[in-house]
Amino acid sequence: MSDSEQIMSCRLNSSCECIGVLISMVEVVGRRAGLSDKQINRMKLAVDEMFANIARHAYHGHEGAVEMSASWRKKQLRFELRDYADPLSASDIRSWARPAAAGDELKPGGLGMQLMRAVMDRVEHEALADGNRWLLIKDLGVSAPNEEHSYEA
Repeated sequence: MSDSEQIMSCRLNSSCECIGVLISMVEVVGRRAGLSDKQINRMKLAVDEMFANIARHAYHGHEGAVEMSASWRKKQLRFELRDYADPLSASDIRSWARPAAAGDELKPGGLGMQLMRAVMDRVEHEALADGNRWLLIKDLGVSAPNEEHSYEA
């Protein structure tokens, strides 16, 4: 594969029938990047969880527009999901649950973010004037998720 960036993108509504399109994009991008089935399946989980969070929390279960682009270079995969719901503040995101310490009981709320952070190398959020932009980044050449993951609000 060349060092040039390659991009796929689509615009869908947030209904659950559309998740298959996004999952197919992850599959195609993962295959082109030469990832294993295990790595691709993990990224499918992360994208599925982000899409579900947008549908459930940003749009409160109503349909709304979701755009996704997938870009890859030799050393990095990036999935950008963008919604047009009310922007989230950094304090909203910081209030979500953080990973439990060893032996702590897992509690509902924020577990999806923990899953995404465990699968991807970085999960970033940007509040826009008319919505939110989420970036899920996977550094290629890393066979397993890092012990520490970056999460930026």
